[in-house]
Amino acid sequence: MDRLFELIGKMSQTEKAHFRKFGFKSISGGEPERKLFEIILKAQQKKPTDPEPLVKLNYAQLGRTDLVRMRARLFDALLNSISDHDRQKHDVYEFSQLLLNSRTLASRGLHREAKKLLRKGAKLASDQQKPHWELLFGKELNAGEVSHGSHSSILSSIDAQLDALDRTKQLTLLAKYYEMAFHIQRSFGQQREERKELEDQLREIEFKADELDLEECPPSASFNRIMIRQVVAHTLNETESALKHTEAAFQLMKQHAEMARGREQVPIALLSNLINDGLSAGRFEYYQTYKDELKFWSASIPSVKNYRNAQVFRTQANAALYFGEFEKWSELLQSAETLREHLSPHVREAISGQIVHMMFADGAYRKCIRLINDLLFETKALQREDLRTNLELLLLSTHFELKNMETVEQLVSSLTQRQKSQQQFTDQESVFIHLFKKLPYATTDSEQNQLFRDARETLQRFKDSRPLGFFNPTVWISAKATRQPYEALLKQHYGIGIRQ
Repeated sequence: MDRLFELIGKMSQTEKAHFRKFGFKSISGGEPERKLFEIILKAQQKKPTDPEPLVKLNYAQLGRTDLVRMRARLFDALLNSISDHDRQKHDVYEFSQLLLNSRTLASRGLHREAKKLLRKGAKLASDQQKPHWELLFGKELNAGEVSHGSHSSILSSIDAQLDALDRTKQLTLLAKYYEMAFHIQRSFGQQREERKELEDQLREIEFKADELDLEECPPSASFNRIMIRQVVAHTLNETESALKHTEAAFQLMKQHAEMARGREQVPIALLSNLINDGLSAGRFEYYQTYKDELKFWSASIPSVKNYRNAQVFRTQANAALYFGEFEKWSELLQSAETLREHLSPHVREAISGQIVHMMFADGAYRKCIRLINDLLFETKALQREDLRTNLELLLLSTHFELKNMETVEQLVSSLTQRQKSQQQFTDQESVFIHLFKKLPYATTDSEQNQLFRDARETLQRFKDSRPLGFFNPTVWISAKATRQPYEALLKQHYGIGIRQ
C-alpha cells in the first residue's frame, strides 16, 4: 500500500488527468480502480502522514472486500498510464506515429498523402538533428518511389539518402568532437597555469570541428559547433571569447525555436551561461539585461521549472561573488542545499567551491573547513582536477589561519607525495606548497613574514590568470606579506567595486 500511496503522491496534475481519461482499460471500465484512486487522493489530502486507515474505511463503505486485488490492479494501471503519458513527450513517439500513419495510408492506396507524412518526418528529424530517423524516413520514401514512383523520383530519393548519409557522418564527427572537449573540461576543469598539453588537445579538437562542412546540415549543427568553441573557451579561461560564443549560441537558438523542441532546458542553460560569462568578463550589463528574462522564463513542465529556478540561483551566487558580497555565503549555502537535486553535479560542486571561497574571505574558517572536507569527499568521484586541487590549497590556508600547524604539516606531506607521483601541480601551486613546508619551522612572526615576502617575490614572475571563483594562493600570500586582509586585497586584485 505504501508504494501505491507514494506513486500517486508523486504524480503530476497532467499525469492524473491523463490517467482519469485513458488509464482504465479493464472490461468493467475500471470503475473499482477509479473509485479507489479517488479515495486515495482524498485520503492523502486529509491525512498525508498516514492515509491507509481512512482508505480502508472508505473503500469498505462501498460494500467491496477486494481491496488487496484492486490496489494491485490500480498500481499496474498507474504504471502503464504514466508510461503512456511520458511516451508522448519524446520525439521517438512522434516519429513512430508519423511512420505508422504513413504506412497505414500507403496500405490504403493513399500514396501521395503517405509521402507527405514521410517528408514531414524527414524534415522534422533533420531540424532536430536526429540523423538515424532521417535515414529511416528516407528509406521509406525510397521504397514508396520504387513501388509507385517514376524513374526520376526514384533517383531523387536515392540522392536524398546519400545526402542524409553524408550529413550523418558530419554530425557524428561533430558529436564526437564535442564529447572529447566536454570530457577534458569535466576532467580537468578550467585551465590552470602551464598546462599547455591540455590547450593543444582542445585547439586540435576545435580545428577539426571547424573543418567540417556543415553547409547542408540543419542550424542545430552550427549550434553544436559554436558550443564546442564555447567549451574550449571556458576551459582555457578565455572569458571574452566564451561570452561571444555563448551569445551567438543563444541568438541562434532564439532564431530557430524548433531546436529547443524536446530540449526545453537548453535555452535556459544558455541564458544562464550568458549571464555568468558576462560576470566573468566584467560585463555586468549582461546580468542587468537578462536576469529577469531568466527568472520569468516560461516553464510549464515541473522539471524544466525546477531547472530554471536552479539556474536563477546559479546566477545569483555568481553575482554575489563578482559584486564582492562575500557575507552572503550563508544564504547561498542554504539555497544550494534546497536546490541540490536540480543542479547537475559539476555545477553544484563549482558553486560550492565558490561558497567556501566566500566563507574564507569572510573569515568563517571553521565552517569553511567542514564544507571543504565534505566537498573533497564528494569530488573524489568527479575527478575534476582544478576544483579538487584548489580546495586542498584552501584547506591548508584555513588551517594555518586557525594555527592548526600539526594538521598543516599532515596536509603538506600528503600533497607533497602526490606532487612527486602525479606531477599535477602548476609552478604557482608548487611555490605555495613549498612555502608551507617551511612555515611550521618559522618560530616567530618575523620569520613567517619573511617567508611570505620571499614567496610573493617568487610568484611575481608568473602570470596569474586564476578565475575569481577559486581561492587565489598568490593574493593570499600577498595579503600575508603586506599584513592586509585577504578580502580587501582580493577585491583590489579583481577590480571588485571599481568595474560595477
